Amino acid sequence: MRLSVGTEPGRCLCCGSHVTPQFRRGYGDEDDRAHRCRRCDVDERLSAGSAAGKDVPKPDPLEDPSRFQPAFEDLPENVKAVCQPVATDGGEVDG
Repeated sequence: MRLSVGTEPGRCLCCGSHVTPQFRRGYGDEDDRAHRCRRCDVDERLSAGSAAGKDVPKPDPLEDPSRFQPAFEDLPENVKAVCQPVATDGGEVDG
């Protein structure tokens, strides 16, 4: 998991989006930090512990952006930036 984007309090550690104190207390880790938020993850994974930094067995939408409900093009730029590149020709994405 990427932890370098949002390092100030009140920001998602993955995508840097604003995260409310209530979300951080309810879903975050023991230090009330949100490792993922609703902008960069789906509710099912957040409820299973991804916001607290836990590995969750459900597919990660940042590795497969089609798992987001809105179209990838409609996602905020900061969320698109942390999505892994996806090959459109069926092969591996180079470098």
